Amino acid sequence: MSEENAMPLPSKTVLDDVVDLRRYFHKHPEVSFSEHETTRYLKERLRELGLDLETCPTETGAVALLDTGRPGKTVMLRADIDALPIHEESGVDFQSRIDGRMHACGHDAHMAIMIGVARTLIDRISDVSGKYLFVFQPAEEIVEGAKAMIARGLLDDHRPDAVIGLHIASFLQSGTVVSRPGLLWAGSDAFDVTFAGPGGHGGMMGRRGNVLAAQAFFVERLHTVVEGLEHDGVQCHTTVGNISSDGAWNIVPRGVLVQGSLRTFNDLLRGQALDRLHDLLRETQSEFEVSSTLDLVHGTVPLVNEPNVTRTVLEVGQQLIGDHASLLGRPLTVSDDFAEFLTRIPGCYFMLGARPEGDTPPAHHSPGFRIDETALPVGVKVLAGAASRLAVE
Repeated sequence: MSEENAMPLPSKTVLDDVVDLRRYFHKHPEVSFSEHETTRYLKERLRELGLDLETCPTETGAVALLDTGRPGKTVMLRADIDALPIHEESGVDFQSRIDGRMHACGHDAHMAIMIGVARTLIDRISDVSGKYLFVFQPAEEIVEGAKAMIARGLLDDHRPDAVIGLHIASFLQSGTVVSRPGLLWAGSDAFDVTFAGPGGHGGMMGRRGNVLAAQAFFVERLHTVVEGLEHDGVQCHTTVGNISSDGAWNIVPRGVLVQGSLRTFNDLLRGQALDRLHDLLRETQSEFEVSSTLDLVHGTVPLVNEPNVTRTVLEVGQQLIGDHASLLGRPLTVSDDFAEFLTRIPGCYFMLGARPEGDTPPAHHSPGFRIDETALPVGVKVLAGAASRLAVE
């Protein structure tokens, strides 16, 4: 391997610290745009590393710069920092200390891996060139943090040449790296649908004006808005995550709120699905003589990797872990606002497999979510190696 292609590898001390960091973050989860203690701790650790703390455009989150002093490109590395409003039931020894809050998607691991990458590049600074911008982004779970950072000047201030990041995947074999050029993940639209009616007595209310019956009709037929809407053989997806009202066992409420999400792969499919969603609402209104409103409350574009950067990331992965780095065959119907950075900077997002041993673990965004921490060193090695390679390409 030539000196230019040599990759910085983390020390055992760094890797041990990554596990400790992940457990610290796991015990102290904070939800979107409320990550104040997480931000304080991140900045403290970044200062200890000797990194230059840059102005962060959002109230929470952190931005740090490593300038090697040698010519090269600026590579941005991003980790998301927010947790979810979930009560943890994973059974791990380092369970969340905040009731009703949990790192149930792996962002605790993302932060720890990123700090491990920073330490690795600092430890091997004589072997690397260019600049490395470490971005710890808030509010990914509501897909608002990336847009907020961009709108408030992050990319104008630093102008990265490439951007890379990873996401833990508890459903993939531990220690694997998986990505694909082009479309990787879907775009998302989170929606609030409100049905309104007159309300009434539980012993007298029938079909007319019954908002609870209306929402049941709507939810049962929601799958029809994406039927036949496909990309690369993968159907678009929609689901409901919450239904709430002010009713009771003997009270039919005047209003009910249905909250869900729609996942599509391009503008055409998104437009078709939204048209069908409006049609379904009109049908529901007519059937039950209720009114309805649709609000799109959060959203992000499909996640599209740049082919050349993705090729570099996978080549580095294959160099480090062989066949455990591979191409994803088809896009997935999950979403991530890392996609917003990719609309402005060539880059690559990849999945880091971290499936625990034994039975199939509970899914991401569930109370029992857990990962295999032995996968974390692979994330550090591939991110650090890919970043150093991209800085000189």
